[in-house]
Amino acid sequence: MDANISLLDAMAVQAGCEFLSDLRYIDDLQRLRLARALEKVSPQSGTLFEWNDALEYLTGEPHQPTPEAAKERLMCSLAAPRTKGWQEEKGGICT
Repeated sequence: MDANISLLDAMAVQAGCEFLSDLRYIDDLQRLRLARALEKVSPQSGTLFEWNDALEYLTGEPHQPTPEAAKERLMCSLAAPRTKGWQEEKGGICT
């Protein structure tokens, strides 16, 4: 991801979104691809604020104490299908 733009903006570019706001509406396959792309991104590529901002903006998840934790939570949430109750019913990967 590009170090000259914010983490969320870089994620929008990675997902092929014309506007940052479009990132909220990508489908489950695009979310999974984005989660996989984030695997290659160092937690130090963004500040704790940027990781938590992305986590909250895209998933509604609460802030995490470290960039590493926020990145992991973001990847986990993006990789999980958005079907209501999926995690409880299928024993999803997020804990």
